[in-house]
Amino acid sequence: MHVQPVILHAQNTYNNGSFMMLINLIWYYVKHTPVQTRITFWIELDGTENYDRLITALPDQLLSNRLVKIRQLPLKITSIDNSSFIRKALRLLAKFYRHSNDFGKLGIDSIIILGGDDLSEYYKKWMILSDLYRIHRYSKKFLTILAGQTIGPFKGLREKVASKCLSKIVIYTRDELTAFYLKDRLKLPGQQIHESADLCFPELPNQDKTADILDFYGLIPNGYITLVPGGFYTLYTGDRKAYINSWVHLIKDILDAPGYTKKEVVLLPHVTRPEDDRKMIIAIHQALIEAGEPSERLCMICEELMPQQLRSILGNGYLTISSRMHAALSTFQMKKPAVALGYSVKYEGVIGRSVRCPQLVVNCSSNLLTDPERFSLEVLRKTSYIEEHYQQLITHLELRIPQLQELAEDQIREICMAGEE
Repeated sequence: MHVQPVILHAQNTYNNGSFMMLINLIWYYVKHTPVQTRITFWIELDGTENYDRLITALPDQLLSNRLVKIRQLPLKITSIDNSSFIRKALRLLAKFYRHSNDFGKLGIDSIIILGGDDLSEYYKKWMILSDLYRIHRYSKKFLTILAGQTIGPFKGLREKVASKCLSKIVIYTRDELTAFYLKDRLKLPGQQIHESADLCFPELPNQDKTADILDFYGLIPNGYITLVPGGFYTLYTGDRKAYINSWVHLIKDILDAPGYTKKEVVLLPHVTRPEDDRKMIIAIHQALIEAGEPSERLCMICEELMPQQLRSILGNGYLTISSRMHAALSTFQMKKPAVALGYSVKYEGVIGRSVRCPQLVVNCSSNLLTDPERFSLEVLRKTSYIEEHYQQLITHLELRIPQLQELAEDQIREICMAGEE
């Protein structure tokens, strides 16, 4: 047997949240497929750099398996570029009416659309309608699966369109809030909705072979606090300067806190393209140096690391404070506590409900990051809670994370079985 799934919404390996989900999907898909089955993965990737990063991140034993092939999809589906309006319009028409035929010519037999929250209004507003219609078109010809998803909520016309366009799609949610929304609000058939977990939770391939990354940066396990200030500040506030000042104020308070005087602060990027966390990190670091903060206790990381390396840094710190949800999830996966700066319903669904740590989410609505003192106070309240309940939180994660890992692996196993039918 030869199966040929295409994996979409995986084009940017420099978004390490999406990248780790992609790696796990491929790795565990192969693990749960019968030994003699040939698999050709067609992956939506932007350019050769993203392809090379994927090959580097996958284990040698997978790539040496003659029955498994990794192919780059020769089509642009969800790429973002600076093309002219006419070119973009023509490309949009191709997505709707030509790509399904192109998939068939390549031998593709199923479509897997990777989560987490691309199908929401936080990023695309009205443009989400084109994604919904495109997916609807796929489902007319192919088994179409949405994997590891937070979907919605939608408003008005968009909600009606979502209800119609997703009516024949198999959906694996990564939290119970999404599952409830799809069934109760969008009225999608219950047998098509499967409540599962984020695909980042299973152990990454080669996750246990990255200890040298700590030595490279001179980091001592539990001797540092990791901060992940996302470059996408507009999801929190339109005021970039206030966003930087809020992080600066927080870091100064952490460095001065009696319980943290012997700990370093690590500034870690989790997404470097197209939006770049490093630009924000450099601005914050420069402001701290100008304010006279001790540079020997600041570690600014600017390399474009692999997901396994990032997870090693996150999981070996004392705790994480992150505006990137998957950086928080990687910390939890390594059984360490994290404070997550929430800006959407996905934080309540994934961290509040799935991980069952709602007390570790800071609700950043109402322009919290325009008020540096209040922002720092809110975050430090969470770190104080972590201090007081550190061992209880670790014990909780040691019980809960394996359950989420099992759910995520079951999801991939079921996707494999569906693709073989």
